Amino acid sequence: MDPEIRKIKKRVRSFSPEITDTLCDLIAIPTVNPPGKAYQECAEYLCARLKDWGLKHRLVRIPDAKYPRYSIIGAHDSRKESLHFHGHYDVVPADSDRQFEPVQKDGCLYGRGSSDMKGGLVAMLFALLAFRDCEFGKYGNITFSLVPDEETGGSRGTRHLFEAGLISRKIKGMLMPEPTSGVVWNANKGALTSRITVKGKPAHVALECTGDNAFERMIGIARSLFELRKDVQKRKTSLAVEPPQANRSAMLIGGESGSGVNFNVVPDKAFFTVDRRLNPEENLDDARAELMEVFDEHIKKGADLAVEMLQEGESSLADPASPLALALMHSVKSITGLEPVFELCPGLCEIRFFNNKHIPAYAYGPGILEVSHGPREYVRIRDILDCTAIYALTALRFFIDQVKK
Repeated sequence: MDPEIRKIKKRVRSFSPEITDTLCDLIAIPTVNPPGKAYQECAEYLCARLKDWGLKHRLVRIPDAKYPRYSIIGAHDSRKESLHFHGHYDVVPADSDRQFEPVQKDGCLYGRGSSDMKGGLVAMLFALLAFRDCEFGKYGNITFSLVPDEETGGSRGTRHLFEAGLISRKIKGMLMPEPTSGVVWNANKGALTSRITVKGKPAHVALECTGDNAFERMIGIARSLFELRKDVQKRKTSLAVEPPQANRSAMLIGGESGSGVNFNVVPDKAFFTVDRRLNPEENLDDARAELMEVFDEHIKKGADLAVEMLQEGESSLADPASPLALALMHSVKSITGLEPVFELCPGLCEIRFFNNKHIPAYAYGPGILEVSHGPREYVRIRDILDCTAIYALTALRFFIDQVKK
């Protein structure tokens, strides 16, 4: 394998200036989600680059009233089994417009999305080129998808591609470049996020007795949820996760809340959110039923409330000893000298869409989770180059091992 590793490294080094320029171009496109700005501009830029590189691709447009969604699928050959590269180009809102002005300093590139995950996306695209230019295509087929809306659950991105039958059933495994801080995520927590709106009856404070205080009813519902949270927090995963305290199941009550129209009026409406995070050992339907049981009890007591589900995402788990997992582990060690550990992603991750379709999926990327979404988001350029080589080498190892079997 040493000659192949040297060949990949040499090709990746030759890409270095273009890799940096491409990432700067992508950071400068403010693909902010929500609401979904500049998606068309970003998709057109990516399609133009793919065309220049001679990589087959297809643009998929999903209608939306104000901000259409665009996914790109490429190198798609339904006749062949493949390894799939997957990533998202949307970013969370910036603290300042200056975050969309990329800055290089001390071997790092700063800007919104540099870590999560435009740096990794660029690494994955250039890994495709390195794999092709090194003439490794004879060993196997790589497909890829570039999607929006990951930051808001993926319903009009990855989920849509699966529901529309645009993700091949012949995919044997998936890699995606989330900012994993040097570890591999082979599992992720699930999420169930809801907004509860409680209705009451308004009245002047002097005639409070004639009103129905929605805020007071909301507090009662919240108390019941805090009791449920005591039980939820006792549930722990057996999987490794950082920080170790994140092994507990979680329920955040009141991340958003509000009520009333003025200090001297009985509030006729109050709302709050509940964000439930599930470990892989838990079931999304069971978690939903637990919450609804609390709400139903208060409805029986006379509460007028409505529950809006804002986000539902399943947990997932892939075997850390699968052929793709081993190929990735050995490739990381070959390029960086360090053997990565496999951990549970503490949040949602799009590996779930693939894992839950029995396609083993793993996240490993050049970004640092701690700085992602922050005001000083950055990625090390060296890490992008390393990951470019790692992805190409992982594909090669995976295909060769499949042939041996």
